[in-house]
Amino acid sequence: MFRTIEWLDDTSAVRLVDQTKLPLTLEFITTKSHERIAESIEIMEIRGAPAIGAAAGMGMALAAIESKARTIGELIEYLEKAAVTLNTRPTAVNLTWATNRMLEIAKNTEGSVDDITQKLIEEAKEIAEEDVRMSRKMGENALELIKSGYTIQTICNAGSLATVHLGTVGAVVRVAHEKYDGNIKVYSAETRPRQQGARITVFEFMEDGIDTTLITDGMIGTVFREGKVDCCVVGADRILRTGHVINKIGTYTMAITAKYHRIPFYSVAPTSTIDMITNPEDVIIEERNPDEIRIINGTYVTVPDAKVYNPAFDMTPPELLDAIITDRGIVRNPTEEKMRKLFEND
Repeated sequence: MFRTIEWLDDTSAVRLVDQTKLPLTLEFITTKSHERIAESIEIMEIRGAPAIGAAAGMGMALAAIESKARTIGELIEYLEKAAVTLNTRPTAVNLTWATNRMLEIAKNTEGSVDDITQKLIEEAKEIAEEDVRMSRKMGENALELIKSGYTIQTICNAGSLATVHLGTVGAVVRVAHEKYDGNIKVYSAETRPRQQGARITVFEFMEDGIDTTLITDGMIGTVFREGKVDCCVVGADRILRTGHVINKIGTYTMAITAKYHRIPFYSVAPTSTIDMITNPEDVIIEERNPDEIRIINGTYVTVPDAKVYNPAFDMTPPELLDAIITDRGIVRNPTEEKMRKLFEND
């Protein structure tokens, strides 16, 4: 797969895939504006926790160029405002992780405004490259759990287009597909209301020649009862130190159903997605526009002013998880003590 987002050195611009147009049209957005990056994150032209983290990093680099600051103080002030603009989605921790990282670089780099700006550009590109490396490592680590002949149930999209390249769940599937000579299959839940599973996951895996079957969200119980899948692998927009996984709405329901049917349930995410500070009760779950549910393909499918509840994410408690797969290793039956061990050498 091509890269979801990349920095263009020759023009000092950012190019990203417009994921709202997939799978029928492949279009790219090219911009030099951090505000345009923020808009792309908000309206989900780019989505997936690692991908929007990379986008935020590049947005901060664009902001440094845009600022035309004459002093370091002016640059820092402009970057702090840009960080607020870019943090458009409250649930995915990678956003604030990236903007905070870029601010720290700006504040701790010695030299001129130009020196700091160049350092921010380099750091934004490094955030993207780190994501590529971590994705490959997660896929390799997952081979301990994923065996030849497995059929994997997914929800939403945590493939190449949710990261810079390769994916989180996508890495698990693709590395296993390579390792086992294609003897891996996928069941993809469509993932209402924005249908990232149907629009993006199926598109990605079919492009890569991976045997993929699309189901509606309501079919998960039947698929599990009929023994069609061997395990569930989901992504994460945030994982807490307690082992709670915040992921696309429907993940919690899938985890409960998997537990009943004794199907292993795994979440996969880079360590940048792990939040070691926030308590479960303090996580802000993003609620999105009601029309995402009322309207499909521009047509109302219900009463236009029907009351709607539209949380974008849900929270799966650690007792429903068999393991969390990270770039630093696998945490089986996650607890706070086990999660902290991932960071003991930091």
